[in-house]
Amino acid sequence: MIIGTSLFTGSGRLAVAQPHAAQAPQALSPWALLVADGRIVWVGAPDDLPSEPDADQVIELGSALVTPGLIDAHTHPLFAGDRSDEAAARLAGEPYTGGGILRTVAATRSASDDDLFQLARGRLAAQLAAGTTTVECKSGYGLSTDEELRALRLIGKAAEDLPLRVVRTFLGAHAIPPEAASPADYARLVANEMVPAVAAAGTAQFCDVFCDQGFFSLEDAATVLTAARRAGLGLRVHADQLTRSGATELAVRLGAVSADHLEQLDESGVAALKGSDTVATLLPAPALVMRDRLPPARALLDAGVTVALASDSNAGTFGGWGQMPLVIGLGATVLGMAVDEALSAATVGGAASLGLSMECG
Repeated sequence: MIIGTSLFTGSGRLAVAQPHAAQAPQALSPWALLVADGRIVWVGAPDDLPSEPDADQVIELGSALVTPGLIDAHTHPLFAGDRSDEAAARLAGEPYTGGGILRTVAATRSASDDDLFQLARGRLAAQLAAGTTTVECKSGYGLSTDEELRALRLIGKAAEDLPLRVVRTFLGAHAIPPEAASPADYARLVANEMVPAVAAAGTAQFCDVFCDQGFFSLEDAATVLTAARRAGLGLRVHADQLTRSGATELAVRLGAVSADHLEQLDESGVAALKGSDTVATLLPAPALVMRDRLPPARALLDAGVTVALASDSNAGTFGGWGQMPLVIGLGATVLGMAVDEALSAATVGGAASLGLSMECG
């Protein structure tokens, strides 16, 4: 964080985000920006500075393009192991069934705290180096109460001393562990034991559920999400990624702040999101890697839905740590978004997806 008062100026373009993600950023050139103790307190044309600021330092950035800090609102940074062999299987046309998650769970459970800390720290540092200043970080590779609590604790530790805002999400309902008697049995364990433990520890702001065929049914997802809401956690949902499960409607009905993925979303799903407060968080990179359908970004934007773009950097389908600039490019080139819309989705939209619209973006 910048301590004291600093004045930044430039002759290039400064992208100033607007209050709603659907609004194009305002481009200023030349520009001036005043920061006091880590918060932007004024922005505009140099000639419009209200008075000569008493700045501790003046930093001239020349012709550089300057944007708000990027926001990656969907990542899975705390894991061990290597699943690069799955890429060859995908290229050979084998379908994704999610079994790789359990390989990562086994490797993560076996890893030491220090190994996991170092891995997560490196991934977060890569995000920061590429201009991402806010990152949502999920657990989900522990799938037991102790392991999920460990993951959330280590994510917090990995972010210490980095000038990075980290938002932690509990994703105990990521997959069904091999020791579970049944999906419903495990969902009850997550709802009745894990959620209260996470809430008591204060190590997560949100709870997420992978609601899809082969993972958690609508009923089981509702069990977990209802318990999380009762415990004071915000809600997020992996929705309509592999099949059109109806998870988007569940997210809206329960007041989730975000429904993520949405590759299989149809017109009725877009209609459910329209007029709601649930953000559509789209993840184009893993959809391309998996040769899947792309989420209907254009239809969502045209319906007035708030859209966020995120990387979904994870253990199996996209290891894109620090690749939010690429994700913005994918939004513009493969999702049919205008460049300004893609930048807004990676800043203002991401902030809305994390409930941080008054803090960043």
